[in-house]
Parts: sequence; structure tokens; C-alpha cells
Amino acid sequence: MKLLHWLLLVGLLLPACRYTFVPLDPGRATLPQRTSLSGTLEPAESAAVARLTVRHLAEPVYLELRWYKGDQLFQERSIWVEKPGTYQARFERLDDGYYRLVVLVQNSPLLQLEVGSPFFPPPPAPPSG
Repeated sequence: MKLLHWLLLVGLLLPACRYTFVPLDPGRATLPQRTSLSGTLEPAESAAVARLTVRHLAEPVYLELRWYKGDQLFQERSIWVEKPGTYQARFERLDDGYYRLVVLVQNSPLLQLEVGSPFFPPPPAPPSG
């Protein structure tokens, strides 16, 4: 009888020491391939020059470039990219105000570059008294 109790105890504790998932080796997870890029935005005479360096592509895509003056869409362009490399685009600037370039791939924002200073409202007046 003691042998039966001992076997039952070992039988209950032994599964707790093993992996509880099948298969025992789940393997490595594969990460999705994504577009990887970096860039700079340099002011030029009445313009701004964007230099985009594409480091990795999962597949050929359009880089959608949206040029904003403040909050308003000012210009829009697309660049067809088939392989990694450096690409350049030139955008107009009306004044020395705040401009930003948003780079999208398949309607997903990937990079934002800015030139100029954003307009911030003045701080509130201190309370009187």
C-alpha cells in the first residue's frame, strides 16, 4: 500500500517538472520584414531639400511625402522605391515659418522631419492679487 501511495505522489509531482506545452521546442519566431529609412531636411533658398536613405525594403513601395505648413497640407509627392538607396525631394517654402515632412509607406507614417520653429501660444498671465 505504501508503494502505491509513493507511486501516486511521484506520478503527481513528475508532470509539474516538465514542459506544459507541445512541441517541447517552440522554435524561433520570425519577425515581419519592414521598410527601414532615415532622412534629413535641410533648408535652402525658398525651399527645403529632403534626403531619404532607404536601408531595407520588404517589397517595392511608394514613399508618400506630405509637406505641411503648420497644420495645412501644402504639397504632396510620391517616390517609387524598388531597392535601398538615397532619394531626394525638394519642397517650396513661402517663408521661414514651421514646415514638416511626413513620410508614409502604405498609408502608415514612418518618419517625420521638421524645419523652422513651431508656433506656441504665449504662456497664461499670472494670477492677479
